[in-house]
Amino acid sequence: MKTKIKYMLLLPLLAFMFSSCENDLLNLSNPSALTSDSYWKTKDDFNKALNSMYGALQLPAIAGSSIINDMQRSDEAGTETWYNTEFAQLKWSDANQYVIDRWSHAYIGIFRANQILNYIDKTTIFTEDEANLIKAQAKFLRAFEYFILSYTYGGAVIHDVMPQSTDDMQKPFENKDVVVAKMIIPDLEYAMSILPKKWANSSDLGRFTWGAANTLLGKTYLYQKDWTNAQKYLGYVIKEAEDNNLYSLVPNYMDNFTVDHEFNSESVLEVAFSDNFKPGTSGNNHDEKTSSEATSIASAFASITGAGGYNTVLPSYWIQELFVSADTVDRSNPINTGFKYSQRTFATIAVERGDGDYYKAPLVAYVDASGKTITSKANFSYGQGSKVKKWTSWDRKESEDASTNCRSGINFRVIRYADVLLMYAEACLELNDVNTAIKYIDKVRSRAGVVTLQSFIDNTGSFPRLDKSKFANALASYENVAPTKENVLTHLRMVERPLELAFEGQRWYDLVRWGIIQNTFTERLAEENNIRTILGVAAGTEAIPSTQPKIYPLYLNQRVRPDFGKKLTNYNSTRDYLPVPSVEVQTNKLLNSNN
Repeated sequence: MKTKIKYMLLLPLLAFMFSSCENDLLNLSNPSALTSDSYWKTKDDFNKALNSMYGALQLPAIAGSSIINDMQRSDEAGTETWYNTEFAQLKWSDANQYVIDRWSHAYIGIFRANQILNYIDKTTIFTEDEANLIKAQAKFLRAFEYFILSYTYGGAVIHDVMPQSTDDMQKPFENKDVVVAKMIIPDLEYAMSILPKKWANSSDLGRFTWGAANTLLGKTYLYQKDWTNAQKYLGYVIKEAEDNNLYSLVPNYMDNFTVDHEFNSESVLEVAFSDNFKPGTSGNNHDEKTSSEATSIASAFASITGAGGYNTVLPSYWIQELFVSADTVDRSNPINTGFKYSQRTFATIAVERGDGDYYKAPLVAYVDASGKTITSKANFSYGQGSKVKKWTSWDRKESEDASTNCRSGINFRVIRYADVLLMYAEACLELNDVNTAIKYIDKVRSRAGVVTLQSFIDNTGSFPRLDKSKFANALASYENVAPTKENVLTHLRMVERPLELAFEGQRWYDLVRWGIIQNTFTERLAEENNIRTILGVAAGTEAIPSTQPKIYPLYLNQRVRPDFGKKLTNYNSTRDYLPVPSVEVQTNKLLNSNN
């Protein structure tokens, strides 16, 4: 059993789910249940409540399987057309299950935090320092959940205290600027003033820290386009990392996505999962439902043929080429020994004729000397140019356990130090400090084993514009561009962040805050159509002629998957944020849908 904070997933009576469908609990009584008169009396009571609060992070729409919806609506992913998902087409409604769950799961965490904050001030069993440390953890969790709500829905209903009656649930929707100013910033400022840089006991791995609070505060300012404060708070984290080794990039990129190297030096905020608890329980069923602590996110990524998955998330052709063609390997870097492509490519996607194997099988089927066909678990066919590796057990199992819905115990890294470096570089660019930005971008590139921007610049005075697909645009080589603020910012947005953070739940929110979804989808669709032309697909169809050989870097056969046509058709600015769930609007008379 892995070492981590063990989440208590059951609450006393007052820990009802914080959504309108649970309001009736306020009117129920249970003579056998724990109440506020019998609970909140001992330190153990508060420790259980804290563990339950941390458990809210495991809910599927926070750091679990449901976040694949955010991946599908961005330019990093496609899906099979037969799934016809609302998010792959940008067609969701206010009754969509993820729209409902993202909201309700965030408020479960907020209620649990408010519950602790309510009772901690009514007890004398703790010293002041002990009480403050408990409050700091609760306020961080509350700020984190409000961050999710603010940038998912464009705002939130503010509950800064635990509701005492159904009337307390009737509150208006506030836009994200109000939520940031009233809740997120004050809670994080308090949290970072109290939380330790490191917890002393190994049993406390996974608890919130000073670094997590500073990073989330810097990220909040970045999202709010307050570049100075973003640089300030992210800079605090980097200084502590550089001066006192608080954080560092792990040498092996893939160590961030396996069970063997959890809570490593790169981890700033990590949600613990384990498939050791309640064996046989579906990863989709956990927390309040069955107390399983596994996640089923692997089911979306693993191959539908032989690997126990469903291909519901596939890398887009754009990001596949970005990995295979643009993530230029530095052959002088020893970490590339044995690699055809970069560390990032190897750990993120399985690509035909790439490095290593996939679920203990070759990436391409072949016939051995005895005439036996050795099959591939990847099964690159029907327009499937690559598969997602992150968050799956491709490196240690022959397949995911399809009988239990791909339960996985791989911790979800919510914030990595690499992200801190890239966010800091972005703030520096916006403040016109190009040289510093390049320095920190190159720290991330160096770890990946690819040529640094500074190396390109030192050799030619410029660097290649790697985001422009060579294959889809029939380019002989990448265009070289000067290291200006605008060009480096484009590189950060369209190369470094998507490569480093692919399938980590970041991309959609990046595109929204940069305001570039329309232009990005237009470019992706044009590339998709160019690929059809290059591969001889007849107008209005998907099928690649059977006589067409597979071509580097996509190696497509049978069809060109249509990922961006419907996205672009259905996109408008109202799609930037999800609507407030209809069930909430119906029960809160002061709440109107935000779009």
